Amino acid sequence: MPLFLNLQMKKLFIAPIVFILLHFAAPVFADDFQDGLDAAGRGDFTTAFEKWEPLARRGSALAQFNLGLMYDKGEGVKRNYSKAVKWYKPAAKQGIASAQFNLGALYSKGKGVRQSFKKARMFYNRAAKQGNASAQFNLGLMYDIGEGVTPDYKRAVKWYRLAAQQNNAQAQFNLGQLYESGERVTQDYKKAIKWYKLAAGNNNELAQFKLGNLFEKGKGVVKNDKEALKWYRLAADQGNETAQFNLGYMYSRGIGVGQNYGKAINWYRLAAGQDNVLAMFNLGVLYSEGRGTRQNYSKAASWFRLAAKKGDAEAQFRLGMMYEEGDGVEKDVEKAVKLYRFAADQGHAMAQGSLGWMYINGNGVEEDLDEAAKWYRRSEQSRKAKNDRSPLSTLR
Repeated sequence: MPLFLNLQMKKLFIAPIVFILLHFAAPVFADDFQDGLDAAGRGDFTTAFEKWEPLARRGSALAQFNLGLMYDKGEGVKRNYSKAVKWYKPAAKQGIASAQFNLGALYSKGKGVRQSFKKARMFYNRAAKQGNASAQFNLGLMYDIGEGVTPDYKRAVKWYRLAAQQNNAQAQFNLGQLYESGERVTQDYKKAIKWYKLAAGNNNELAQFKLGNLFEKGKGVVKNDKEALKWYRLAADQGNETAQFNLGYMYSRGIGVGQNYGKAINWYRLAAGQDNVLAMFNLGVLYSEGRGTRQNYSKAASWFRLAAKKGDAEAQFRLGMMYEEGDGVEKDVEKAVKLYRFAADQGHAMAQGSLGWMYINGNGVEEDLDEAAKWYRRSEQSRKAKNDRSPLSTLR
């Protein structure tokens, strides 16, 4: 098994196209506007609305934007995307970049308007040209994934770079991914690391994970398990379940840190709580073998069961063994056969062999030598295909 689980994700981190949560901008005129701003600061959006609506109707771009934002967010008024669009449009026409960006987001999602990527791109472009980093990022994303436009990776990189230079962590991360993968630009691990570090410095958990992965593999940097551990921990502390799993594995194996099964269990638990199947399986192994905790077959079976339900063949096999022997569960050879079959159908060599044994002995099934021979043949074929002669998997 691999030492570390590679992050399974789309080739690019596709952030939701979000609305900017701006503080209500201060005007260059009108005491009423300032009164509205003060009210909004106190959370009194009803008063803010009463102050801003007359100004918006008289053409104040900032008041128009703020009314749009209130309808967009449902602050002081019932959320109404159509009314948000109504007020954003005149503000955008007067050059308010944030109104242009928010209109782009609404057109992209089809909220309050008929969905139109063409109009979304138009409004993003207007905001981006005024230096709006979020609009620059979203334009880059649209060109990258071909959302409403033919993919154009040069333009994607251009807009990502402009956003990244304004410290947009998502753009920094996506640039890192582009340079790491080399699928759309010339592969360059050093540039990937540069952008990942900038994104990681802005608390982007995926960038932190990626740095851990690169240091673990020694790509673009000298292999350094301690440095990998550092970056995985930062990502794990932000809830990244794959980083949590990797930390558990490093502690269980003593990689880059002193071996500590107790800490391994803690990290595996956090990852398992986020449905990480390998963490569930490894917890089952640690409880069954009494490493870092008192041996407890019942708890081992519980963790194997969770992983087995998610289709993990090794967990299905281990749980089948427990039912066959009555370890931590009530002995039930029919359940054992069922679990062996689940794993065997996935090509698990030992489960196939166990099924053969059950058919030879009529254990949980009717005795059937032909069926036994079939499963023994499949087991041998699976072993040869995987060059697997290990008696039993342990930590993965």
